Amino acid sequence: MALADFLAGDVFRSSIAVGDPTRLVHVKTFALFAQDAWQFNQKLSLNYGLRWDYEGPMGNDKKDLSVFVPSKGGIVFQGAGIDTVYPKDYRNFSPRVGFAYKVGNKGDLVVRGGFGVFFDTPNLNPFLDNRPGNGAPNGLEGNPAGPTPVQTLPRNGFTIQSGVPIFNPTGTSCVTGNGCGQVFNVFSVNQNFRTPYSYNYNLNIEKIFGGSLLLQLGYVGSASHRLLTTADINQPALGIYADDAAQQAARPFFAQFPNFGVINEIETNGNSNYNSLQTVLKVRDWHRFSSQLTYTWAHGLDNMTAYRGTLPQDSFNLKADYGSMDFDTRHKFKAALNYDLPNASRYKTLLNGWALSSLLSFSTGQPFTVFSSADSTGTGEGTQRANQIGNPFAGVSHSFNKNGVTWINPAAFVDPAPGTFGTSPRNGYYGPGYGAVDFSVVKNTKITERISTQLRIEMFNLFNRTNLAPPSNFNGSDLGLTADTVGDWNGAPGLGPGEAFNLQLGLKIIF
Repeated sequence: MALADFLAGDVFRSSIAVGDPTRLVHVKTFALFAQDAWQFNQKLSLNYGLRWDYEGPMGNDKKDLSVFVPSKGGIVFQGAGIDTVYPKDYRNFSPRVGFAYKVGNKGDLVVRGGFGVFFDTPNLNPFLDNRPGNGAPNGLEGNPAGPTPVQTLPRNGFTIQSGVPIFNPTGTSCVTGNGCGQVFNVFSVNQNFRTPYSYNYNLNIEKIFGGSLLLQLGYVGSASHRLLTTADINQPALGIYADDAAQQAARPFFAQFPNFGVINEIETNGNSNYNSLQTVLKVRDWHRFSSQLTYTWAHGLDNMTAYRGTLPQDSFNLKADYGSMDFDTRHKFKAALNYDLPNASRYKTLLNGWALSSLLSFSTGQPFTVFSSADSTGTGEGTQRANQIGNPFAGVSHSFNKNGVTWINPAAFVDPAPGTFGTSPRNGYYGPGYGAVDFSVVKNTKITERISTQLRIEMFNLFNRTNLAPPSNFNGSDLGLTADTVGDWNGAPGLGPGEAFNLQLGLKIIF
């Protein structure tokens, strides 16, 4: 329907950038650290340290980066109102401590643990290439201020007419938004920006059985704070508006800055936590057999995973987006197996040097959100969630049809009432799981003392399982339908981790 509307000239949302957005940016960082290790006795050892990180704010020599600061009259840029786009942060101290303790006198049982604070280096992409889809500039380079202003002009809900211009750009600097003609959008950074940081902690038990079997059982967790998020701080109030002008008048900064539309702002309001039980079983050269098996139970929660190109449903209520991380995977099992076939006493060139290997990987699905097909809030952000009115998996067989697989029941969701937010949770539903078995046969043959060959026969997704991606279509009759494979390459189903069965042959000459 969206493509048909566009071909008919009916446009729901559009924007254009006028000006030169080229910016040369830099970040200054350095760190100091001290660490030590202490062997308390034969059973207990400690290591500890302290690190200090300085992650300077993004800047450039031309002083053409700008942000929105209402207390200073609107848009201000380096050298005229601000020195840096966000304040410098000198408080990044990171203590760390770890220990290892041998239980008993045999040395076959060890307990290890650790705790550390880690500060992150902010990714520059969200500041310069952030595209949530609500028509704001891609980043700080798109603001109408400084020596090389750029105007990002929106226009929504219109029909293209021949000979009638869609936009009327002026290409001039306009730091306050007053008397600048049409509405334009802005990108900014919160002036309380802090360096993101994380508390990481773990406790592990390792036991050796005999000489070839090792078992590890551990808890691994983290709690992260001041994570990067994006919000429209000029989001209109809830309502149904007759036109753009009525919506514009409902923006919080309309009285002070009447020509400022969307104001996307990078903030550090995000929080996350991760808790997991991790097990590892290793077999080393047991009758020519080696393997490593791992199982992880985990749950990760946050209020925004992909801070680049993402907005919350309500920019003024980030807590309402708290839910499972985008990549949350509750259960994951992997196994790597290898068996070297015994050597024969006869026909050695043909029968010796064979090895069989297999890699098994199974996991439960990752979460997804069911969005509304309409702008029920009137905010124009395009992030409204649907309302759930029934069991989303009732009557769904998950069987294949010509269009794909219907993963959730479309009848379980409706668009919210006009002027309201959706009530279904963010990442409240889980998509298909993943499973694949790879198998390989390897033959090593010695030709001379210095030359050998290796023949490899490798089979991927041996049982040709279809590994589907979570549903991504939530409009019309295709709501809840998935027809793509997980991790596709460049939008091509069947390539990448979701590939079908395929076989690879290889021959190496080693010298």
